[in-house]
Amino acid sequence: MIITYKIQRGIKKDKCDDSALIGSRVVNDEMGDLKIDTTGKVFISDGVGGNAGGDEASLFVMNQLSDLTLDESNEIIKARLLSVNDALIEYAKSISGHESMATTITGLIFENNRVVLAHCGNTRIYALQGSFLKQVTSDQTTYQWLLDKGQDEIAEHCNKSEIRGAFGGGTSKFADTLIVNNIFEKGFPRKILMTSDGIHDVLDIDEIEDIVTDESMISKDKVNRLVSLAVEKGSQDDCTAVLIETEEDIGDKN
Repeated sequence: MIITYKIQRGIKKDKCDDSALIGSRVVNDEMGDLKIDTTGKVFISDGVGGNAGGDEASLFVMNQLSDLTLDESNEIIKARLLSVNDALIEYAKSISGHESMATTITGLIFENNRVVLAHCGNTRIYALQGSFLKQVTSDQTTYQWLLDKGQDEIAEHCNKSEIRGAFGGGTSKFADTLIVNNIFEKGFPRKILMTSDGIHDVLDIDEIEDIVTDESMISKDKVNRLVSLAVEKGSQDDCTAVLIETEEDIGDKN
């Protein structure tokens, strides 16, 4: 499969808080593509901008996960991820002023027909089902929690960017929301998209779907357009778009 990605530093930001892990390669504030086989992993992370050291937190976690495999049960994988969270908290204590550094993580680990989702925060995964793009993760935010409780009016007046799940933050409790489970058991989707909130907080799903399904565009143009359109519509945050496609679906277009 081919993974095409673009991570772009936000407007007026000195450092990029978004990072990604593609196979065993960690990327940050760059664009490219990488071919991996049917055994691998793809993660994205978004360092919490309200806490100092968001860029360090996202890079730390992505590097810690570089040797993660599916040789173990989901329970052991979850324990391994939580140990990375503990390591981040300990690392943060050694950096004055960065003790509360934190990051979201969202990713897939796959081996042949088994795919495991790991999700903590508000970075997202979408999957193409037929001709429609569907969000398959749920944002761990106060806004989404209120919507799930049926408190729509209160949700509209809350801080929509406030997250309820993350790695780090100076305490292990923020990782209590970590989800690790099997996904795509009926078959790997033709296209999977991962985004940070710099994109999906600005673009609606129809706009994202139109770009992902546009057969006149090659994959690099799609991730580039997702980022550029988000910026055009006012995003000042870091933007991440990672597109996962099977080689059969891509054909000779790239």
